[in-house]
Amino acid sequence: MGIQSIRGDIGPLRGDVGLLREAISLIDEFGLRSTERLAFVANFLERSVYQPNSLRVVPDGVGFTLLNPPLRVGAFSTVRVAWDGAFLSPNAAFVQGEGHAVERPLSDISPSRTIDLRPGQRLEVRLSGISADPAPHRVRLELQNIAVPPLVWFEFVDTIRQTALP
Repeated sequence: MGIQSIRGDIGPLRGDVGLLREAISLIDEFGLRSTERLAFVANFLERSVYQPNSLRVVPDGVGFTLLNPPLRVGAFSTVRVAWDGAFLSPNAAFVQGEGHAVERPLSDISPSRTIDLRPGQRLEVRLSGISADPAPHRVRLELQNIAVPPLVWFEFVDTIRQTALP
């Protein structure tokens, strides 16, 4: 039985199967050793951007922390967040940079009112109206930069913690 014959039954695994196909394609094109190094770098970047296990229950929803290493910084004119594949309303997602007293709704971010990310400055993200389902969830954050390349995105999968990190 091939992948084609079960394609309709894999539902939530579809993204993982697609990723597996891409990995096989990379190995075929560049070799196993190069692909291993690429996977190592990707894993390092994921651990460097998203604070592991920071997806947690917060008032009126869930929140998480980005560590913002000095990889891609700058002024972002649009920020979008997807929860399990569905983009949230910009009025239901909020960001608060380290050292800022007030969080901003994503609807407040625009080319004339950018959000500036600096190296090493943590960013707290709150998603309003999300229930605390203990299953693993996929979160995608898209940031539109006013420079080039214009779109920067980051995705992680984690399970919601009921309490804040120590």
